[in-house]
Amino acid sequence: MIKRIKRCFRIWLILGKMSLSLHLMRRFGFVVFFLGKMFRFFFFVLFLFFIFKRTGGVASYSASQAIFFFVVFHFISSLSQMFFRGIYTFRQQVVSGGFDLILSKPLSALFRVVFGSFDFIDLVTLPFFVFALYSSGSLLSPSLLDITFFLALLINSLVLSFSFSVLVVSLSLITLEVDHIVMIYRDLETMARFPVDIYGKGIGTILTYVIPLGIMITFPAKAFMGILDIKFVVLSFVFGLSSLFLSLKFWRFALKKYASASS
Repeated sequence: MIKRIKRCFRIWLILGKMSLSLHLMRRFGFVVFFLGKMFRFFFFVLFLFFIFKRTGGVASYSASQAIFFFVVFHFISSLSQMFFRGIYTFRQQVVSGGFDLILSKPLSALFRVVFGSFDFIDLVTLPFFVFALYSSGSLLSPSLLDITFFLALLINSLVLSFSFSVLVVSLSLITLEVDHIVMIYRDLETMARFPVDIYGKGIGTILTYVIPLGIMITFPAKAFMGILDIKFVVLSFVFGLSSLFLSLKFWRFALKKYASASS
């Protein structure tokens, strides 16, 4: 098992170097995308600052807490896109027959598909988000236990994001009518820039347990603030592990239904 993990890690590093080479071939585009992400982030923080300066907060949350929710959203979203970028191009591989070649290799097809592309733009922006996370979080004076829960729930958020990625690539094997499912999810994801409970009980429940944005983003932020009940911490891990198990089962089911491009 350890040898297999080490082998996958070495292959991931090779794939990462290949992705870096592609980015370096398009340096101007790399710089433009990087500046675009940073401008969008900083201008929205500035927008929040001026809004909360007049209103004092959003719902029952203070301005500092609301800004922290926003920073956590960007941090988790950036990590997810950085590691699981391969899902954005998988459908083209299925249509072109490139996935048939992946299946012929002595490597987990799921690993190659999901981790096959690494987004270095998100890697470059990550230090800025870490700094913003530290700066906004230090204003909330969390305890050591709060920070521990926060870090554990961050890992759980990546597990949920990975599960969604597996769901997307599995659907791509069964049907080709999933061109925009990732984009639809990204649009819905922006609703989690603020705590999902501000949308009311009905929508908040959907965004927490159907589209688990609340568990992915709101719960970790609340844990950091010390306002998340322990039962919801446990529920988050149960939901994360269940989603991982079901998504992997669905992937194996989708592989059985897959008809190659040459058939």
